[in-house]
Amino acid sequence: MLPLLGAVAWVALAGCGGGTQRPTVVPPPPSSSAPSTSLLPARPVQLRLNSVDPCTLLTDAQRGPLGLNPGSSTGENFSGPLQGTVCVWTSKARTPDNEYTGGAVLNHGAEYALGAEPVRTVGGFAATTTTSMGSDPNFYCGLLVDVAPGQALSATYDNPAKDAPGMTRALACDKAQQLATAMLATLRIQQNK
Repeated sequence: MLPLLGAVAWVALAGCGGGTQRPTVVPPPPSSSAPSTSLLPARPVQLRLNSVDPCTLLTDAQRGPLGLNPGSSTGENFSGPLQGTVCVWTSKARTPDNEYTGGAVLNHGAEYALGAEPVRTVGGFAATTTTSMGSDPNFYCGLLVDVAPGQALSATYDNPAKDAPGMTRALACDKAQQLATAMLATLRIQQNK
């Protein structure tokens, strides 16, 4: 696993009823001084995530190109220091074993995951990337999208069976970014921004 200073690390925990992931967060190491302003570029608009159900952020039309089943929430929340609800989408095909997770992080902004990788841009919003403890970073990537002060839209891609041909870290992050882009587009429509 890549060491990421201050990175969020999600651990895929298999539930009793199948391959549903429940993101768990490992807090970043303490810093010597907390910044008073954001270290990320300014966001185009503010999109608050309070009361947002992440499963509503991926429409049937958006799931189609990704080859995903309807999302499943069952009231799951992030574990550890992050607070908010999550939704899991699995691939319709048996292989490759693609799993996507989206979430509304209500108590930390995307700065929480600043680390060794460059900041990405998703629909004009800054996004930080993460890895997962216990997962091969070539088959897993998570994004935290900076949508509001102290809040982030999370989007992860995982290929736990490692059966996706030609998968790399960059491709895993591109897949997470595809999910984040779709979710962000729906969020903007829901909030008319």
